[in-house]
Amino acid sequence: MHQIFTIHNFQLFIIFLNFILIFFNSSLIVIACTQQYRKELNYLDYYLGISPGNEDGEIGVKEQLMDKYINIASQLNCDFSTNCLWANAPSDGLLDNSDFYLFQKNNDKSFPIQVGPGNSHPEIGTYFAFAGNLTKDPNHATLISAPIACQSTTGILSFEYWLYNNARIEVIVLKVNPTRGHLTVIERPITDCHYLKPNGLCQVEIKRQPQPFRLALRGFKLNDQTIGSFVLLTKIKYEANLCGFYVKWVHQRKPIMTTSDLNCGNEEGNEELFQECLWFDFSKTASSSVSHTAHWSIGEKTYLWEQIVRTPSKPSGQFYFQFIDPIAEFPLPQLRSVLVPCTQSPSTLSFKFWLSPGVQAQICTLGTDNVALSCVYLNEADVPGPLTVDIDTADHQPFRFAFNVLRVDREANGGGAVIALDEIKYNGWLCHEQTPTTSPSPIPPLASLLQLRPLPTANSVDASLAFPNSLECDFEQGDMCPHWMHNSYSDSVTDDSGDEAVDETNNQQRFRLGLVPRGILPLPFPIDGRFRGKYSAVAVLDLRAQEEQFAILTSRPIDCVDGGRVSISYFASPGAQLSVCANEQCVYPKRKRFGSQSTSEMSVALNSARPFRIRIVAERNRSFPIINGFYEPFVLIKRIAIQNKGFCRLKSSEEITCNLLKCLFNEEGICRYKSLFLAAGDVPFVHKKGEGISAHFTSGMRRAVLRSPNFRISLNSQIEMHLIASLSTFGSRLYICPNDQQQQTQRKLLAEIETMGEGMFVEEDDTLKELGNCEPLLGPKVVRSKMEHLIIQLDPEIRHFSLVAIHDKFEQFGDAQILIHSIKLNDLNGQSIC
Repeated sequence: MHQIFTIHNFQLFIIFLNFILIFFNSSLIVIACTQQYRKELNYLDYYLGISPGNEDGEIGVKEQLMDKYINIASQLNCDFSTNCLWANAPSDGLLDNSDFYLFQKNNDKSFPIQVGPGNSHPEIGTYFAFAGNLTKDPNHATLISAPIACQSTTGILSFEYWLYNNARIEVIVLKVNPTRGHLTVIERPITDCHYLKPNGLCQVEIKRQPQPFRLALRGFKLNDQTIGSFVLLTKIKYEANLCGFYVKWVHQRKPIMTTSDLNCGNEEGNEELFQECLWFDFSKTASSSVSHTAHWSIGEKTYLWEQIVRTPSKPSGQFYFQFIDPIAEFPLPQLRSVLVPCTQSPSTLSFKFWLSPGVQAQICTLGTDNVALSCVYLNEADVPGPLTVDIDTADHQPFRFAFNVLRVDREANGGGAVIALDEIKYNGWLCHEQTPTTSPSPIPPLASLLQLRPLPTANSVDASLAFPNSLECDFEQGDMCPHWMHNSYSDSVTDDSGDEAVDETNNQQRFRLGLVPRGILPLPFPIDGRFRGKYSAVAVLDLRAQEEQFAILTSRPIDCVDGGRVSISYFASPGAQLSVCANEQCVYPKRKRFGSQSTSEMSVALNSARPFRIRIVAERNRSFPIINGFYEPFVLIKRIAIQNKGFCRLKSSEEITCNLLKCLFNEEGICRYKSLFLAAGDVPFVHKKGEGISAHFTSGMRRAVLRSPNFRISLNSQIEMHLIASLSTFGSRLYICPNDQQQQTQRKLLAEIETMGEGMFVEEDDTLKELGNCEPLLGPKVVRSKMEHLIIQLDPEIRHFSLVAIHDKFEQFGDAQILIHSIKLNDLNGQSIC
């Protein structure tokens, strides 16, 4: 007869049981209370018929395999009779703050009715994982599995279990490694396993898992200060289809006969056979080549690409990749090329690449002794490339290429990281190859081949065309894009340099509009078919010039941008390169070797909290020698695309003009205006806080000139400038002079100074003659000093103006002062433009 337990007796048993669990957590208590511990084990044996499964009650674990990926699902099956691939999770104070312990059924006593829903008559010799507590605070114990690389279909995790006094059990899918010391949950599958279940078999569906993970069995609500609670479980079984972690390929080891033999992948991704490429996965040690998880592989699918790599750009067709899982050990396997015998001149390797955030990688050349000759770091900002690396092999020794990952930021990539490579191209001459000994015939000038004609500058068109509400530009459709032909040298929002042509230097070439013929051009390299028969902006760089050669497309001013992007479709011939600059920082796409196509899409992220311009710079690349007279290096740009999200609204020319000219002189000082000194006797404007800016005329002081910043308004604009100013003395005058008149005045006065000497005054009649075309605003009749409100219609033809104050009647009327309070701009309805 099996003994019948009373509820009272069983509750007393639980109290003793929790004392035993405390024993397992503290060896000091064991030393002090060995006799009491033995007594409690007797109670445990008496009430449940179970005893510790080994001397210290620890669950047996295959320690060496707990951080290795399992090969098949059944490796996680466990009845705790032997060491398993399950272990107590490291306590993190959140998901886990207690442990499971190993117990064994040692007699035929049945479990009391309060313990269920599992079989109340487990077989003698059955092993259990046991977790329980007699505490006030919540306790939770978690068993975690060895890592699983990924699960390709829905799987099933099952186990037998017993619960007592509201204890619960759940299944969790965890990331392989803790994040900042805490277990990180990927998913909590539905775990409908409670005390009232008709049987003690718990079955939980595990959804498809495309990333590395661990399974976890978590007992919780293990707290009852009076009678305690516990979880018993055994016979864990895992059934699932696991995906292969990597795919090896048959690599070729034949020697290369030409540099193009190392090419792998193409732009379209068609008819690619990466298995035949002369690149291979290499591990530094034989043991790591077998056990390592982060091998280089050939991929085609990009499932979850954006979550792992975090960029919308993807390789097309096949590509090389290395998945660095959370437990991968360094040094990682490398992707190596076969040996390059030697090269007779500098060569280049170009490729596209992608990196997960936080991945640090490099491309190196290695000697035959596997010692690195030189290395180049792969910069995340250059993704996706193509990146081109110059190789200098003047010693004519054999070498090979090697890609390898140096470091991974585990915090940024808790679920693993990826490096991917595509479109690998190698260009150069091997030592045994015959190179041309005669210079090719000169080709006709590109100006005639491409039918080049000037592009209109921003200064030569109406302001509405120079300052549109979009930065988009499509030269391919024949657009002239004057909004990309602004002054190239001004870093301010306006170009204060006057005529743009004055600022061009001898070494700056202009972009011009050209039409690439549909046929084959007499060039030693092909031009991509997408450029043929289409218009492009063309920069031809002078081959004979000794100084640096460049041509620049400069955008209209941009107030700010946060996460914007500019993309340029271009072709750069050998000997030329392109860069994109903003706020004195430039990004260079990587160039390609002579004899190869250099078509690319350059995409640059932009962030700026202050006004700036985008500059697209075409320049000489002197690292590629070109035979004199053979051809001129050039750059074609067919399209400039803008991701408008993130860009501040582009202001109209009228709004820009308003922001430039508007000024509360009484509060802001002189703003963007300039006080000019053109001749002896000129007086400066100075700021008088709370009043404005003023010029004070005394003996010998005759004139004050305030020049506006440059501005542009469209021909159909109707803008009123509201000027508040005052004169203090009879005989003084205030004029407004348009830009041409002011320039003529300045040139004549400077000429007179050179003729008469710097200490000489300009004769009054000459000054008055120069002001003959200016418009008088105030004076000379001044009865008393008072602020006058003047309204001036701005002429769309002028680019700047000067306010000129004259006082040449000092001998008759004494000192004088002009005070300018403010300038504002309104439309015809009286509304402020800015």
